[in-house]
Amino acid sequence: MLAMSQSLFSQAMESPKPIGYDASANSEFNYKPVPVLAPVSLCLGLLSAMGFLGILAVPIGLVGTIVSLICILRLRKVRGEYGGMWLAVTGLVTSFLFFTTSGGLWVYGYQTEVPDGFRRLNFMSDISQKGFVVEKGSKDVFNPDVRALDGKKVFIKGYMYPTKQMEGLKTFLLVKDNAQCCFGGNPAVTDMILVDLAPGKTVNYHSGVLTSVGGVFHCKPTSGPAGLQPAYTIDGLFVENARTLF
Repeated sequence: MLAMSQSLFSQAMESPKPIGYDASANSEFNYKPVPVLAPVSLCLGLLSAMGFLGILAVPIGLVGTIVSLICILRLRKVRGEYGGMWLAVTGLVTSFLFFTTSGGLWVYGYQTEVPDGFRRLNFMSDISQKGFVVEKGSKDVFNPDVRALDGKKVFIKGYMYPTKQMEGLKTFLLVKDNAQCCFGGNPAVTDMILVDLAPGKTVNYHSGVLTSVGGVFHCKPTSGPAGLQPAYTIDGLFVENARTLF
């Protein structure tokens, strides 16, 4: 009799279980593994914000968008067996947003950076690679394409060649690439331009920073800083330093 009473008491204390109840659903050990691509997607989404700081970082947003899409598609195929969907979706949104906005700002800046009346020049293709041409019956050694720029207003980008003076520069050498300005070695005469700023204008030296120069171009060999003799000069009307991380 006593045993029967204890059995009935135990049954009364147990709460009824609903139909279809799964004890494992409330278990603290119910954990869904997260694929590596999920946190990677989020990290790339956050890193893509660096596209606003330097144009070379803009592709991070594109890579993040692709990785996030791959992760989302894989997670949908396994139908809930893996977690991390919110990580992948967040990475997709941030990567796509930063990629499109930062890329758009760089494109807009490129299209609007040249002032009216100035011609954009590429240091490498329009100046350096042209070299010199010696024509029969002529003392002019300048390439005809470069000679045609003489007296024209140009807009060109390069790097400042280092000298002993760091501030208040009235003249400076503009070279074609970062290696020439930072890693030693004298540039070729066609790889540098002497920039002579207009009266009252000065500029400070910045190492390894892309510099934009606008002014009147001349095919006129002259003596420049550090004993170098560039073949071209620019009467500088304005100078801008693009301070970026790259």
